[in-house]
Order: sequence, then C-alpha cells, then structure tokens
Amino acid sequence: MEYQTIMENGKIKFVVLPIDEFNRLLEKLEDDTDCDAIRSVEMEPLYDREEAEDYIFMNPVKRERLERGWTQAELARRMNVKQSTIAKWERQNAVYRKATRKKFAAIFGIEEYSFM
Repeated sequence: MEYQTIMENGKIKFVVLPIDEFNRLLEKLEDDTDCDAIRSVEMEPLYDREEAEDYIFMNPVKRERLERGWTQAELARRMNVKQSTIAKWERQNAVYRKATRKKFAAIFGIEEYSFM
C-alpha cells in the first residue's frame, strides 16, 4: 500500500494516501457498519486544512526535526553548529550546500535529495 506518514514530536500526526487506495480500502471492508463511520469522515476533514498544508509544505529541515521531536538546540548539538544556524537553515526557501545536505541526510537517516 502506498502511503506517507507525517509526524510531529515523534508521533504520527497525519497519514496521506492516494484516493484510489482509500477507495480500495473501503471496498475491502466486509462489514458495512464499519464503513459508515469511515464514509461519514470523507465529508468532513479530521484536521485543519491550513495546518496540514503548512506542515506538508514546511521547510524540510524543520519538518524532519519536528518529526523526531527534537528542538533546534538538539539538532544543533548533533550537527555541531549553533542553534542560530539551525534557525537560518529552517527558513522558507533556504538553500543548502552539498556538504550540509549530506550531513542532514546522515543525521536524519534519509536521502540527500530531500533537502534540494
């Protein structure tokens, strides 16, 4: 199943999946009473749309940091930089040098291209 989890403070906050996948899941459920609650949710979101969009389109360094529940100071300690440097890197539209992207990838355990 194709899906994405979005975390905050180390806990899953949202699960995003393609609508076709969601519809397939609905079709697989055997008991219609189970489906009623899910179908009713289709009409009203479980989250504030603006909050979800802000989180999804957030600066990638900030999102990765928040997903792990780290403060800027904690990430700064792990990267051996000042907290003010982390704040600068978390600005919208920040651009990172290749060496910095490699450090992020190693610390967060993800691919370097996530920070391009």
